[in-house]
Amino acid sequence: MNAEVPYLMSVTNLHKILDAIQKAGTPEAFGLDFLKDLGFTSSNDRGVIKLFKYLGLLDTTGKPLTPYREFMDSSKAKSVLGGRLRASYDDLFLADKEANNQNAAKLKGWFKTKTGASEAVAEKMATTFKSLASYATFDPASVVEAVKPTSVLPDSEVEKPVVPTAPEAKEVRGFTFAYRNEVHLPDTTNIDTYRAIFRALREELA
Repeated sequence: MNAEVPYLMSVTNLHKILDAIQKAGTPEAFGLDFLKDLGFTSSNDRGVIKLFKYLGLLDTTGKPLTPYREFMDSSKAKSVLGGRLRASYDDLFLADKEANNQNAAKLKGWFKTKTGASEAVAEKMATTFKSLASYATFDPASVVEAVKPTSVLPDSEVEKPVVPTAPEAKEVRGFTFAYRNEVHLPDTTNIDTYRAIFRALREELA
């Protein structure tokens, strides 16, 4: 998780902005002009652009990415947002897999410790996250696209990923049953997150 966590000065219109995105078309770039076209002209709302980039909905130029287009589908928007929150705030969810249910006070303490932010800024980080989490759903069926970590380490220092093996087949009275194990990795460049996942898998399978 990037220590420079974006936040909103006010989350009053955040849910309204998320709703408006699903009713609008796909912009060539999501900037201040498009935000105003959606009907949000307050300076307190401008921070959503940086926030959406942090969540992986927009690229660095503001161009909508695949998750943004998926979010535009109201039938799965909340699930998509839940997946992006888990990926973008991966360290938080690694510390507490139900971080989305934590109260603002506890979240503020975590953000303050993790980022070194002041009390006021950490509180806004917590409030922003809490508002996003209250809009999203975190069902186990949501799948987050995995990306390889950008850190390059010697082979001896890299935890090897668990590669699904060929399905194991068993025949019972003329019927064949196949079993296949798959591992969906979170969207993060933090190598420690992958190590923790592989360590947990080894303990569970031992």
